[in-house]
Amino acid sequence: MDTTQPAPAAAAGDSQLPFDATLLFKALQYQLLVAVDYCYALQPGQCLWLEVFGDVTVPGVSQTEVKLYTDKLTDSHTNLWNTLKNWLHENFDRASYQSLILLTTQEFGAQTLLKGWNEKSPSERLEVLETIFAAAQAAKKAAKPTSKDYDSDAAKPSKAQSLQQYVMATERRADLMDVLERMRITTGADSLELRLEKFVTSNLKIIRPSKCQRFIDDLLGFMSSTELVQKGWKVTYEAFTNKLTELTKLHMKHPTTFPPVDVAVLKKSIDIEQIKPKLFARKIVEIGGEHQLKRAALHRLVAETTISDLYADGELFKTDVDRYLNNHLERHLYGRESAMLDCSGIYCTTQLKTQSMKFYLDQHATDVEQFCGLESTMTEFRNGIYHMLADDVSGDKDEEFHWRLWNE
Repeated sequence: MDTTQPAPAAAAGDSQLPFDATLLFKALQYQLLVAVDYCYALQPGQCLWLEVFGDVTVPGVSQTEVKLYTDKLTDSHTNLWNTLKNWLHENFDRASYQSLILLTTQEFGAQTLLKGWNEKSPSERLEVLETIFAAAQAAKKAAKPTSKDYDSDAAKPSKAQSLQQYVMATERRADLMDVLERMRITTGADSLELRLEKFVTSNLKIIRPSKCQRFIDDLLGFMSSTELVQKGWKVTYEAFTNKLTELTKLHMKHPTTFPPVDVAVLKKSIDIEQIKPKLFARKIVEIGGEHQLKRAALHRLVAETTISDLYADGELFKTDVDRYLNNHLERHLYGRESAMLDCSGIYCTTQLKTQSMKFYLDQHATDVEQFCGLESTMTEFRNGIYHMLADDVSGDKDEEFHWRLWNE
């Protein structure tokens, strides 16, 4: 995995720093996306390794080196020669792979001899490398400085030349032929942005549009999880399939399970001072429940966010929400009337507030009715429905939602 893409332009008023690591993270994301494509092709019992044997490895099948670059793949480019050097390492088991693949976003250079590589025989590929190496050696010899202006640093071989000398050494010729028999070069691979776009189009048709980014982030998070890395960065067919099943169930269109809600993020957005003037908050304060305000606001936000997301994805209609709201309003009205009967003859304000607070807590602790048939409907969501009802101004006094167990 590597990249030489130009760094993004600095924002207006900012000076460019010399240690921006953004490109490294993009390169890792690119490698993970390539690995994801390979994971989709795994068969039961197969696995994929990241970094352990190279960038992306499927044992017994292929080993792929992944390059996120913008310049051209030329005869002397280090991406080619460094990849060959890696495959010539004494501990690399070349014979165990059907294919050795250099996958790069680069296009072939205009004058490169590498064009048509995949159609050439192993001996023809060797001839190409020998021609390139011979030309580089001749150029180096022609550029050798005279004794008068000899510069020892200038005489040292470049990185590309050092790599070529290692790869083309006669003692490695048999190993090099093993590599060339299996080697393929994939140039012009999709960019990071295009690969992401195609992934959504090809693999996420059944995922709710608003959750596609979440699906991708969660999947890449799984691929780079500390658990996998600590165990050798091995992704099995079974583990990948289980993760896909989990994410699909959470984010699919027409879900059967209540969608996940990031409660921690919502909680951070709550400002009690902004909430206190709201009608639902005043009704809680009315019974002495000031300490319940933050939780009530959070639950209301959970309900509103969930409903808004499902509306946006076309998974919910107003009639569905109205039905759920009306059911809970009716149950609440009957429950409150029953609780008020238990308060007959009580005139002490403190005692009435205590009974009202008990009614409030009991209502929040009751079993949750599924929302639109969604399994595991969150308690927070149902409680948030109560606070949405409490915030509604009803034109019918008998239909008003209150927590207090007394009439004004």
